[in-house]
Amino acid sequence: MTDRITLDEGAPMSAYQRYIHQLESLHGWLDVDLVHNCFLMGEEVGELFKAVRRCERLFEQAEAPAAAQAERKADVADELVDVLNYLLAIANRLDIDLEEAFRRKNARNQDRSWD
Repeated sequence: MTDRITLDEGAPMSAYQRYIHQLESLHGWLDVDLVHNCFLMGEEVGELFKAVRRCERLFEQAEAPAAAQAERKADVADELVDVLNYLLAIANRLDIDLEEAFRRKNARNQDRSWD
């Protein structure tokens, strides 16, 4: 395998976006278009919801073992990362600075009310 790409602790969001660009380049995924990235992220969101359901033990048989809670939480974490990776890839496809967009949108959200 080639050299591994890294992400420094405490890196800004722009570094995460560069990391995902490098990861996609490494795996040959840069030619996956915006729409397909959205579809793929949607699939990952479904997997995230399923992992949360399992973590919360919703709709399970009563005899399902509770001892697997740490593993279930780790599964949720993995699915969150998959969703984040696609989100960053989508931002990259549209040349959106996600950190700047995050700060701008949440500044507006502070003045909003949801009644």
